[in-house]
Amino acid sequence: MNKNLQLLLFFGAFAFVFTGCIGSKLGSAKQNEDLSAKIKEKSDVIDYALLHQQTVPDLASRGGGASRGLPVAGMAGSVISLATNAVKQMIDNDKKKYTAEYGYALTDLYFYDQLSTTGPFDPIGMQFNSFKLVRTFENNGKQDTAMVAEFELDIENPYSIINNSVFRLRLKDLKINYAKAKVAANSDKLLNVDFEITFNTSYVNAEGQLFKNVELGKFYLFVRKAPLDITKDGYAEYYQRIKGQKLVGQSFIVPRSFGNHIVGNYTSEPSYSQGAYNISIKVKESSKNSFVNQLVIDNSGKLVDALGDQMKKTLK
Repeated sequence: MNKNLQLLLFFGAFAFVFTGCIGSKLGSAKQNEDLSAKIKEKSDVIDYALLHQQTVPDLASRGGGASRGLPVAGMAGSVISLATNAVKQMIDNDKKKYTAEYGYALTDLYFYDQLSTTGPFDPIGMQFNSFKLVRTFENNGKQDTAMVAEFELDIENPYSIINNSVFRLRLKDLKINYAKAKVAANSDKLLNVDFEITFNTSYVNAEGQLFKNVELGKFYLFVRKAPLDITKDGYAEYYQRIKGQKLVGQSFIVPRSFGNHIVGNYTSEPSYSQGAYNISIKVKESSKNSFVNQLVIDNSGKLVDALGDQMKKTLK
């Protein structure tokens, strides 16, 4: 082969490999990185004035020969179990250059805006509404926004919260402009992101038993092939399309700690607290399709019943 042709092929191959290793300006955005999380609370996030009255049937009404009336409006949806299995592809955090991970934490939060004398799972005064995550970095000497994500309480079926002491989350908004993970210059400038959200609490029951850092529930959001280039067609449409998406998973509402409240004349009476809790969030990014299969059980009625019964027994 001609030497000049050999040299041409060699440098051509070298250039191809080299450009594949060059990172896009939309990736590796991590200089002077700043992570912030903010909770948004709303008094009486569930409007009880809009809910229908529910009845609990007695033994006689459950008998085979007894006539049964139609269930009160709103009750029908709560007697149907939602048991679905979802197999999701989660990013395998192999610590390679195309994968990045970071986290947030919201601590010392209160789930309710008032005390209760009813019990540990009294939902009245629930104020948890939504929370927002922001990641910024230094871009050419100025702080630039890399990612904004906001999650909110799913109140499509408030009876699930009241009857089952379980809540779910929705994606309120998401925008990704830069990746922390490296993105190849010759790639499609797309990013895969996994959000893992965990609710934890510490509490004491009426018997004086202490429970520290108890996991109440876990949520996942799997974002695939999210565009990074805001100037490209389809960028705005992609993020608009995933708004309102339900997250995989569920959580128990926060149990209230047993305590006391002042009633006057220097005396106190038993009551239950405002429900202290923490939220921790892990975010994993990958610009390559580096995933592992993991089974995530969502809306498992049997699991909720078993764990709920066990937790309520410890709180009695």
